Amino acid sequence: MRALLPILCALGVLAACSRPSSYEQFVRSDGSGEYSFELELPDTLSSYDISFYSAVDRPLFSADTLRSFPLQVVWRSPSGRYFSETVYYPADSLKARYRSGIVPSEEGSWTLSVTIAPEPRGLRGLGVICRRNSVPE
Repeated sequence: MRALLPILCALGVLAACSRPSSYEQFVRSDGSGEYSFELELPDTLSSYDISFYSAVDRPLFSADTLRSFPLQVVWRSPSGRYFSETVYYPADSLKARYRSGIVPSEEGSWTLSVTIAPEPRGLRGLGVICRRNSVPE
């Protein structure tokens, strides 16, 4: 029984080490307007919610006319297939939901590339939040 105890403890530790349900990454602006994120989507039976987050330094002593700015979003699947679209980020929001309930057609590492052109003055960078929703039983 004493020899079995360390093995059971090790199995308990391994069972507690599961993949986190949320991933976040922020890329600081370098002025190019190009941002790239690697998203691990290992489960084609789960759905995922994707949000962007950012901050724009707003002018203090001049008129502020920026309401939103375009994000050219390109998805690349693990097998190399592409999908692209343009969405608009509300300039007065720190976080904006991009897509909800995404079910990947392939498991693995997806690349999410975002181009912001023109990049708004005062943009600090762009972040992504990927949250896996629990699988219904």
